[in-house]
Amino acid sequence: MIYGIAARSMEHAMPDPRTDQIACEAARLLEAGRADSIGQAIRAAVGALGFRDVDLPGYGRVRQHAQARAMQLMGDVGYAESVRDVWRVAEQLMTVLTEAMPQDDSLLVGRAVKGHIDAGVTVHVRLYTVAPIGDVARTLVEFGYDEPAFETVNTRHGRLNRVRLDDQGIEIVLTRCLPHMAASANLDLFTARPIETATLTDLRRKLKGP
Repeated sequence: MIYGIAARSMEHAMPDPRTDQIACEAARLLEAGRADSIGQAIRAAVGALGFRDVDLPGYGRVRQHAQARAMQLMGDVGYAESVRDVWRVAEQLMTVLTEAMPQDDSLLVGRAVKGHIDAGVTVHVRLYTVAPIGDVARTLVEFGYDEPAFETVNTRHGRLNRVRLDDQGIEIVLTRCLPHMAASANLDLFTARPIETATLTDLRRKLKGP
């Protein structure tokens, strides 16, 4: 009787292989452009595979499959160059901000810092400034960027203004933060969890390589 209970417990603890199948299919859907987000891709994958009563994969697992697919398609060299393309876009934006607003600090945050560009990448930059978001947007346009889209988000600091723009097919979200928020720059604006960050100096060091 005890053996039977233990066996059932071990069976329950074993990971369901269908969960990984969902992650793999979700990564394929993202690569094919048939889903706009990881969450949407997971839901579509479950429907396509027809699974029921199965644990869904986390976003990290989907990204792992997406990275593997990208590296297989592009090769190590091509993949590394794609990462550098993302870093160059971020470096250019942060250079513009530094030249135009030298009194303010900018920071690259999130997955792009580590070069995790799979399953969709958005370059997230924070600008710590008292300048209105409209002035920031005008500065970007003066330096050659297209007119950005404006949006407001609710964060643990309150409502913050953003601009969203596109550079060479890479989406950029620039969030205006007040200078005092720099004290918690290494934390997510919504969850307060630790987040990867890179200054302009850090980013240039990455681009220069070892």
